[in-house]
Amino acid sequence: MKTISRNAIIGYPAGIITGITYGLNPLFAVPLMRNGASIESILFFRYGFAVVILGLFLMFTKHSFKITAKQAGVLLALGLLYTSSSLLLFGSYNYIASGLATTLVFLYPVLVALIMVFLRVVPSWPVWLSIFATFGGVIIMTQNGASQSINPIGVIMSIASAFAYALFIVIINRSKAISSISNSLLTFYASLAVATRIIGATKASVLGVFEPITAILVGTIVFGEALTANIIIGITIATAAVTFMIALTKR
Repeated sequence: MKTISRNAIIGYPAGIITGITYGLNPLFAVPLMRNGASIESILFFRYGFAVVILGLFLMFTKHSFKITAKQAGVLLALGLLYTSSSLLLFGSYNYIASGLATTLVFLYPVLVALIMVFLRVVPSWPVWLSIFATFGGVIIMTQNGASQSINPIGVIMSIASAFAYALFIVIINRSKAISSISNSLLTFYASLAVATRIIGATKASVLGVFEPITAILVGTIVFGEALTANIIIGITIATAAVTFMIALTKR
């Protein structure tokens, strides 16, 4: 009987926690935006506080901040991609429901898989099946209903956010230049959780199913956004797909 590896014990919970916390974006961003805060200011303070706290932690643990010029270039690109993804996502909140916008960002597993195929790294069939199932679940969730209007501008911005995020994940997982950087230092410079390194880019992206689930619950409970049958069915399909992937891969 196969046993679940140490990478799974660490990586999957990290991926789940990342998805949940990312899905909480609307809970804090939407009220601030409704009260006149700009997207740029929200993100500045969000990342600013995170960098200060993590920087103090690294100093306390006597962690070296040293990086090479090549590593700095990769980290700069990662920072630009992650910032672009956040700007586009928060901007989409002005056009479509926050739960729907964050759900659309969940299209990134498909984009990650396509980018990885372009790099000649083909996922196994359980991962492919999970990707298509979660994609189908997202499609069902985003079907227009009588109580929910969909602005194309918001949809385009959300998908663009997903593409930037997909590129971010692939670079984190594939770049040899930053492979020697510790997770703590990498987080300090690029603001990511450890999941993508431990269980792989495509699997970590599939675990992002917890992003739309959390965002939709926040939108429904806090902001009164519609919870339709399509949303419930889509969440069920996506969750089942993730469970299937974990059960078969044992990683």
